[in-house]
Amino acid sequence: MAAPIAAVLFDIGGVVVRSPLLAIEAYETAHDLPSGYINWNIYHGGQNSAWKQLERNEIPMDDGFFHGFHADLNNPDMWVRFLKEKGLALSPAPLIDAKWLFWEMMRVSREIDPYMLNAIQKLRETRKYRLGALTNNYVFPEGHPYRDDRDIKALFDVYIASAEVGMRKPEHRIFEHAIKALGVESASQIVFLDDLGGNLKAAKEMGLNTIKVPLRDTQKAIRQLEEILGEELAPPPSPKL
Repeated sequence: MAAPIAAVLFDIGGVVVRSPLLAIEAYETAHDLPSGYINWNIYHGGQNSAWKQLERNEIPMDDGFFHGFHADLNNPDMWVRFLKEKGLALSPAPLIDAKWLFWEMMRVSREIDPYMLNAIQKLRETRKYRLGALTNNYVFPEGHPYRDDRDIKALFDVYIASAEVGMRKPEHRIFEHAIKALGVESASQIVFLDDLGGNLKAAKEMGLNTIKVPLRDTQKAIRQLEEILGEELAPPPSPKL
């Protein structure tokens, strides 16, 4: 008989707060780019890409990072590789304003999702589960208003941030770290919510139960979590007028 669920592990961006993918999507639409290219570029960049180094806190968020991120997003080889992979006609590589896009992604992803916040608070009230966060994040410059994330950290028993541990999703080692930090007997006792398929695939390979959080429908993921846990996590219905 499988051990009961003992912990719930949440991604932050796109799960607990609004997804930075919304800013990417808007940028691609406004600049007539193929849908999904920017996120594909970030995901498929090498381990030494500026974005991945920033998430492991190997480089600071300064002009050097923005120069590297700009070069990565505007790499013509990556553009051609994407078009061929997607079966699209070859065309000149676009010019992406990486620094503007980065700060727009950060701005969009500051707002906490009210449905997910309610679910986390209800889980805390049950006192049945260890609650954890597992996020790929960044160290903002000293004094920047985005640097303070105490309100979000306070929601969780365990808060694992890539920039603090020097590992990032979807690396298996960061999931190993999370399993140990949550103090469960086995990975099968954890439910993990994330919005990115690559992260969920890695988590499933490590033995975690997974739920994909749709870009604009966190409530669907909460309903799935309710089914797995047997808990009522949705907010009460609004009173009829």
